[in-house]
Amino acid sequence: MEPEEFGDVGFTNVGLKARSPEGHAARAMHIKGDEYIWVEIQEKTFKNWVNEQIRPLGMSITNLATDFSDGLRLIALIEVLQKRKLKKIRKPLNQHQCLENVQTALQAMASDNIKLVNIGEYLFPCFS
Repeated sequence: MEPEEFGDVGFTNVGLKARSPEGHAARAMHIKGDEYIWVEIQEKTFKNWVNEQIRPLGMSITNLATDFSDGLRLIALIEVLQKRKLKKIRKPLNQHQCLENVQTALQAMASDNIKLVNIGEYLFPCFS
């Protein structure tokens, strides 16, 4: 069986079937610095999915850490998924207001019993 090529990326699907960096198959991967390739693939996939969800609102993200930092795009994503409006500060002027927006989004997820797992702490450094 020939390994599947992934376009211009320059790697094959051999070893990329692991579900998480903690999985036994992922630990055996010695591709581009162990778990980094897995994280890059997951991040790109998630960004593409988020962009598909918020594109009708005229929004997009390119960097998870910075684009979600004021909470507005995160709230927009939650509003699209939950099909309801959330209270937000439309033009946050300081870190406190940004954190309030992020907290609003996280509380909306918690109210739907959504649990965040395997989220890199670099996304929300203020909470670590």
